[in-house]
Amino acid sequence: MMPVRTTIFVTLVLATAFSIQAAPLQKLHVQDGTLYFADGTEALLWGVNFQPSLSWEYRRMARHGLHKPFDMDKYKAMIDEGFDEIQQMNCNLIRIHIATSDITDTEGRLIENQWLDALDYVIACAEKREIYVYLSFLNNIGATSGSFVSKNAMRKADWMVDPKFMTRAESYIRQLLNRSNRYNKGQTYKSSAALAIVEPINEPAYFTHQNIKEFTNCNEVYQAWLSKNNKQDTKESFSTFRYENTKEYVDRMVKLFCEEDVNAPMAWSLGWPRAIEWTGEDIFQAAADSDAELISICLYPGQSESSNKSVDNLKTVGEANYLPYIQRSYENREYHGWLLEDRFKSKARVVYEFETFYNQSSYLYPAMAKLFRSLGIQAAAMWTYILPGQAEYTAAAHHLNLKTTPNKAAAFMAAGQVMRSEPRFKKYKTSSRTDDHFQHASLSFEFGCSAFADDETLIYSETMPENFARHLLDGQTEFKRIVGRGESPLASFSGTGLYFIESTSEDILRIEILPDAEFVVPHYRPNKPRELAVRLSTDQHHVFELNRSGYSEHSQVFRTTGGLREAVTCLPGGLRFNAKPGERYEILK
Repeated sequence: MMPVRTTIFVTLVLATAFSIQAAPLQKLHVQDGTLYFADGTEALLWGVNFQPSLSWEYRRMARHGLHKPFDMDKYKAMIDEGFDEIQQMNCNLIRIHIATSDITDTEGRLIENQWLDALDYVIACAEKREIYVYLSFLNNIGATSGSFVSKNAMRKADWMVDPKFMTRAESYIRQLLNRSNRYNKGQTYKSSAALAIVEPINEPAYFTHQNIKEFTNCNEVYQAWLSKNNKQDTKESFSTFRYENTKEYVDRMVKLFCEEDVNAPMAWSLGWPRAIEWTGEDIFQAAADSDAELISICLYPGQSESSNKSVDNLKTVGEANYLPYIQRSYENREYHGWLLEDRFKSKARVVYEFETFYNQSSYLYPAMAKLFRSLGIQAAAMWTYILPGQAEYTAAAHHLNLKTTPNKAAAFMAAGQVMRSEPRFKKYKTSSRTDDHFQHASLSFEFGCSAFADDETLIYSETMPENFARHLLDGQTEFKRIVGRGESPLASFSGTGLYFIESTSEDILRIEILPDAEFVVPHYRPNKPRELAVRLSTDQHHVFELNRSGYSEHSQVFRTTGGLREAVTCLPGGLRFNAKPGERYEILK
C-alpha cells in the first residue's frame, strides 16, 4: 500500500462575489487547488442535477401515464419550463450524468434516438441561458442489454480494468465530445461555452481482492501485473495494484480530455462520507496523486438511516436531526474530513450530488452549503430536480421542485446564498446541536426551517421564528428581493406556495405568487400508478399583507393575468389585499 500523508491545511478564502451568475459564460481552470473563471475570479457554481435525457426518469413517469404517446415538442416544452424554474431559483449549474446505455450499442457507438436528442437540447438550452454544464459520461443507471454498459451493478468495477470495456468507453466519450449539436448551430459538445466540468465515471466502483477473480478479463490484468512486478498474490500486493491501476486510469482519462482539447477540468469522484473506510486508502491516495484537478464528493443525510426500512418507518428518517451528522462530516476524517489533508491541497473540490432522504423539512440545505464552504467546495449540484408536470406525481426519497416543494425550494435558494457569502475553509461549527445562527443565515431542526438575509435579499422557508427575525433583520425592511412562505415581519400570505417580492424602483413593487401546494400522498410513501402525489391549486384567494415603509392601504395594487392589468381594492388596516396563487401583482407606492 502506498504511504498516506495526513498533514492538515486550512486557509481562509473569502467568497468573491454576491451573485454566482457569470455572463457571458467563461472557461474554467484550476490553479493551486482553486477553480477559477477565465477572468481570474474564483468560480462559484450552484445548481441541480437536471435529467430529462434519462430514459430512467421517463419510465418513472410513464407509469403515471405521462408522456404517452411520447411527443418531443411537448417534452422540450417541459424542459424549457424546468429551466425557467431553476433560473428563478438562481441556479447557474446543471449536472447531467448520462445513462450511457440509452445512447450506445454493444460496441460503444452512439445511437440516434430521443434520449440523445434530448441531451442535445438540454446542453444547447443551458448555453443559451448561460448555465454551466457538469457532464458525467459513464453510468449504469437504467442500463439495458443492448449497450456495452451492463445493467449488473457488480460489473461497474471492471470499467477501469477490462481493456475491451475501456476501448469501447473511450470511443464513446470521444464520439460524444465531437458530436455536432443541431440545437446549437452544429457546435460540438467539447466546444460548448457551457461545458464547465467533465467526469468520466459517475461513482466509480472498485474490485476487492476476492471478487476480481470472478471477472476473467480483469483477473488476467491483475495476474499479468503480479508477474511483471514479481509479486505474490497477497492483500498487500492487490492494494498496490489497485493504487497503480486507479491512478493510471484517472491519468489516462485526463490525457483523453486533453487530447480532445476539452477546456474543462476533469473531476474524479470519491463518493460518500465514510467511503474511505469501505473503498480503501489506496483508492484515495491514487486520486490524490493523480493528474485529476478536481475531486468530487456527495452528501446524503438520512441515506444510511433509510436502508432496509419498511415504508411505514420511512417517516422517521425525515424526522431525525441531521445537524450532528453534518458536523461529523467535517470533523471526522473518515467522513469528509480527509478533504482537508495536505495531500488534497492541489485539488479543487465540488459536490456532484447532495440531498436529504425522505425529508420535506427545510433546515438542512443551508447547513450543507455551510459545510461545503468549510471544506473548500466551489460547486454543488443537488440530486435531482423534479421537472414540472412530473413533480406532481413524485413521492420518493428525493423531491425538489419550485412549486410542489415550496419550503425546500426556499431553503435551497437560501443555501445558494450561503454558498456565495460564506468564506471557504472556515471551521464548521453550529450554535447548538439543533440550530445555527451565523453571519447571514438561521436554521432550526426544531422549527424545521431556515432563512437568509443580507443587504438586498431576504429568504425564509416557513413562517419566520422570532429568533430568526432578531438575528437577521435588525430592523431592516427595505430588501430589494424577498422570497418567502408563510409570515415574516415584512410580509404574510396564508397560501402554501412561495411568493416573490421584487423592488423594481423606489416606488414600484412586483409580486409573484406560486400555486398552493399540498402532499396528498405522504412524501415518504410510494404513490400508485396515475396517483397524484402533490396537488397544486390556484383556486382560493388569500390575504396578502405587506409591511414596507411608504406603502399603505392607499397604495395602488394591480393584478396582471393573461396580459391584462386590473386594479385590486385594498383592504383596510395597511397594505392588505385578496390575492390569488398563480398570479402577479404590481404595487405603486
